[in-house]
Amino acid sequence: MKSSIVLLIFLLTSCGYHLGRSQNAENISVSVPYISDDFSGIFTNEIIKQVSNSSSLSYNYSNADYFLDIKIIENSTRQIGYKYDRNNQNARQKNLRSTEGRQQVTALVELIEKRTNVTKFGPYKIKASSEFDYVDQDSLNDLSFVNPIGQRGTVLSFSLGQLESIESAKEATLKPLYEKLAKKIVDAISTYW
Repeated sequence: MKSSIVLLIFLLTSCGYHLGRSQNAENISVSVPYISDDFSGIFTNEIIKQVSNSSSLSYNYSNADYFLDIKIIENSTRQIGYKYDRNNQNARQKNLRSTEGRQQVTALVELIEKRTNVTKFGPYKIKASSEFDYVDQDSLNDLSFVNPIGQRGTVLSFSLGQLESIESAKEATLKPLYEKLAKKIVDAISTYW
């Protein structure tokens, strides 16, 4: 058993296999100024969190060698899912209603050396998207149902907070979307470095 472990280690190191992503052993310090158009501060916070969790980057508020210049250049939402409207007898109608959306955020990212003001990484466009479901707050069919005895009941009591208007659904998806985008940005920088 011991000899097989030694042989495995020998084979992995002899063929040039190395643990980790980068050949550069330097751990660079990065500051993250407030990101413009991040009105809630969630994206700036997620970038700082991802930089702090990185093995090749370290976050430093003011005394860093580099700073991240990030601009949100696109924040768009589009409808991607639809369903047919139904009448009181649950028969399908001709009109379609949107029920699912996708929010996409694109950021322009640069890593700039503070001392020389020279860009070391970028500018690159990095994007992430997130999908969400929602209900039409103005639709009686989305907010109620007809039970087996023919009485109309509200679905809100059965929804466990899962039924949201489009505005609330977009707001709820913002944190996971920014988390995904921040992870992509930090992974790209860590892989480059």
